[in-house]
Amino acid sequence: MKITNFEQTGLCEIEGILSIENTENIEVSELREILKCANVSFVLEGINRLQSTLICELKASYVQQSQRYVTLKENSFDLPDLRHEDELKAKELLRKAFELYEEMSRLKEGQFKGRPKAENYLYGIPIEDARYILPLACKTNISMAMNGEKLIDFFYLLNDRHYSEIFSDLKKLVLSKLPEKLSLFLSKLKSNYNRKLIENFYKSAFDKISECDNIVLLNSFEDLDLKVGLGAITSTHDKTPSEVMELWGDNATEKAKGVSERVLGYGHESIAEQARTTFGMMCSMVTYHQQIRHRLSENHREALFNIIQDEKREVVVPSTVKESEFYNRFVELTHEFKKFRKYVLKEYGEEKSLNFLLNCDRIKLVISTNARIDCQMLADRICFNAQWEIRELSTKKLEKLRKLSQVLYVKALPSCVFGKCKEGKFTCGKQMIMKNKFA
Repeated sequence: MKITNFEQTGLCEIEGILSIENTENIEVSELREILKCANVSFVLEGINRLQSTLICELKASYVQQSQRYVTLKENSFDLPDLRHEDELKAKELLRKAFELYEEMSRLKEGQFKGRPKAENYLYGIPIEDARYILPLACKTNISMAMNGEKLIDFFYLLNDRHYSEIFSDLKKLVLSKLPEKLSLFLSKLKSNYNRKLIENFYKSAFDKISECDNIVLLNSFEDLDLKVGLGAITSTHDKTPSEVMELWGDNATEKAKGVSERVLGYGHESIAEQARTTFGMMCSMVTYHQQIRHRLSENHREALFNIIQDEKREVVVPSTVKESEFYNRFVELTHEFKKFRKYVLKEYGEEKSLNFLLNCDRIKLVISTNARIDCQMLADRICFNAQWEIRELSTKKLEKLRKLSQVLYVKALPSCVFGKCKEGKFTCGKQMIMKNKFA
């Protein structure tokens, strides 16, 4: 693991303030304000996907290496410190996972241009599906850019007592790149939240989500069209919203819908932010990463530890794998991983067991968004070029959203439905299918 291409602007000026003031007297809220307009950029090379997933949850700007470049090499995975015999068992499991991954996604002989399509794979299993068998111990590279304020959230994560061992080496590397006084302040940051209290709060929501019902509307404003319409007239009417509502009387909802449709038609999409919904989702770790990549929604996921404890929870198996000769090997290997990580949990504790989570493991999360964000996210994820699992979930979500409003989610579709595909040479060529499906 190493940090490369580190660059910062504005941190040296902040160091001057910290040198004058006693850092013990500076509040985190004050440091946040001071750091807002500073900037930090760096590349993390050779971290594992468990670390990268936790870092990506911070919603800083990041670009991560595609998992299509994962190959079986001695330095392609990152294991916690284990006793020799346990380390050998871990490496054997990883070898099996990598070999199955490479075998399932083997390409046919011959030449083809660009990114491989399903028909270019010997067994019809694209590499995006084969990767479901890989563990979070796999290494990756990630390029980060953030404003200085995000450093505080970053160090809340690095200092989190639940992940102290996972991030111990990375924390030292990051601190070595920062100015001395700032480094000292950030190294002491603690977020002493009560995990049990938070888990108890979200339990009722998580209980409503299951493998069979994997996208659930948990709550929303009562009348989304009315909420957005009121937002529109607040800006564009000389009367107060309550006076307009009184004029509209029993026709308020229909009137609000008309105003919303008209104003959104002008391109003033900010009014759609007045409509908010909260959904529960259950998906693979692959798709969870797709979800947080957007950095737009507010998400709360269950503790990763829950996945290891829940022995009955099924993994996500792509249909291309289910229908192949590799299905039994895939499922048997997931059972081996589950058994081993339970053993690691018992012998070494929670942190070390997390490296053996798999891409195909299911995780539950709660997602809060507004209609503007949903239109943007769903337009990307309902596209045929999107990963199959998040496309299915996004399509289900759109169906539920359109029952709440027939106006607000009209544009929550790929660009090809309204005109030209934005994917260019990577277009799927199925524009008419998409148009007919959502006509």
